[in-house]
Amino acid sequence: MNYIDMLSCLGAGSAHPGGFSASLEQFHRFPLPHTGHILEVGCGTGRTACYLAEQGYYISAIDIRTEMLIKAKKRAAVMGVDVRFTQSDVCTLPFPDEHFDVIIAESVTNFTQADRSISEYYRVLKPGGILYDREMFVREPLPNELFLQLSSFFGIPKLMNQNEWVTLLMHNHFKKVDFVDVNTFNDQSMEAQYQFPDPHQFIDEGAFLDGQVWQSSAQHTNLIADNSAYLAYGLIKATK
Repeated sequence: MNYIDMLSCLGAGSAHPGGFSASLEQFHRFPLPHTGHILEVGCGTGRTACYLAEQGYYISAIDIRTEMLIKAKKRAAVMGVDVRFTQSDVCTLPFPDEHFDVIIAESVTNFTQADRSISEYYRVLKPGGILYDREMFVREPLPNELFLQLSSFFGIPKLMNQNEWVTLLMHNHFKKVDFVDVNTFNDQSMEAQYQFPDPHQFIDEGAFLDGQVWQSSAQHTNLIADNSAYLAYGLIKATK
């Protein structure tokens, strides 16, 4: 079972580095415009999008996977919030140019052809709009054998360092790019991942008895721990 299938099966709502606590800290540190239109790309089971809708924000959200969106819509119904969910690939966003004030991505761009997805982020942002993208990156050169292990498990085409992220965003015409809230993978960051349990986590029937689910979950934990010397994560803030 691959990583994304495992997350879908478990209905994981905050699998991105730092978990939901990182999301809450981000929104406290960088308040979103209540009068603006916000897009979450790769929304998964909708935890962040539904939380923001609950706070009164105008939210659209996309994901490429049908089973994720089914759970996201179920979450929105249970919470009684309005999120405009659409099934779509982030590399071909189904929105007009200059449509959104803010885009939020939580461990999504790494799983795409980043040059294409970032170009789309730029296209649909209004002038002066902001991309907040929380991603894993390499802090030390990663041996090819280790990259192949990570790439095979996560299904990611490339892992970039901070300079490569900045270069790519600037190449796609973002005017200002900053890395904020940069962290390494350690015991404290791993504990923070589970600080806020998800009250609306819809787990597939039989998932707890599926050995493939727990094998995939354990493999994820081990890969991150075994390669922590090479990896970090942080929030990228890029302004159009």
